[in-house]
Amino acid sequence: MATYNVPLTGWANITVTVETDETDPEKIVELAQGEASASLCHHCTSQSNNSLDLGDEWEPTRDDKTGKPEVYEATEA
Repeated sequence: MATYNVPLTGWANITVTVETDETDPEKIVELAQGEASASLCHHCTSQSNNSLDLGDEWEPTRDDKTGKPEVYEATEA
């Protein structure tokens, strides 16, 4: 019986909180991208014959109409 490796692609998201006096959404996104990191434990990344790579490039979600990145001021809960 043959064995095959099949790359499958999905998506993940991350929210990064940055503190800045900057008001330009594009520059705020750059700051967030510089601080973005995500990881999974060894168990989660190597279960059975599967592996998971989150990659290292994060792109902002953008408003469908304006194309501007979605940047929201953080509020205390």
